[in-house]
Amino acid sequence: MSLKALETRFHVSARSVAPPESGIVAVMNHGRQKDGLIPLWVGEGDLPTPAFICEAASRGLAAGETFYTWQRGVPELRQALADYHTALFHQPFSPERFFVTGSGMQSIHIALTITVEQGDEVIVPTPEWPNFSAAVQVAGARPVEVPLSFAGGRWEIDLDRIEAAITPRSKVLFINTPANPSGWTASHDD
Repeated sequence: MSLKALETRFHVSARSVAPPESGIVAVMNHGRQKDGLIPLWVGEGDLPTPAFICEAASRGLAAGETFYTWQRGVPELRQALADYHTALFHQPFSPERFFVTGSGMQSIHIALTITVEQGDEVIVPTPEWPNFSAAVQVAGARPVEVPLSFAGGRWEIDLDRIEAAITPRSKVLFINTPANPSGWTASHDD
């Protein structure tokens, strides 16, 4: 059942049905009807989950590891993330800076919930995965799309365009790198 249909049956907030339905879902649904098609539309390959992951999941289920975990993530995982970032960026990172979530979109929704208010603006370089702007709208903010430049066969961010888009309502700059769907990757100078 679509969100529009749900809205007529149950009370659903206007901001949750305001964003258009994802075109990605329409592509996925169409592609699922095509035998032999590799589903690259969501960054997903055609290989099954590797055996060592399936085995670890089975061991966890057999050991009864099916209950709620630490709210911010398993402490050992958060420590490993802090250690990785400390080594990568050559500066200390505390595990307290890390929150482990079930998905990228869950992370995006949480980040928007804690950073924007109704009517705020979020600057979003485009082209972008449409769920980013939809999540901004669901959070009650307004996406301000700023096009990347395309020159010499590659995408580039135009920092002057970004700066020109900033207003007193701007609260967040959404950076997705490597970007989906363009592949733009921020350089160290960016």
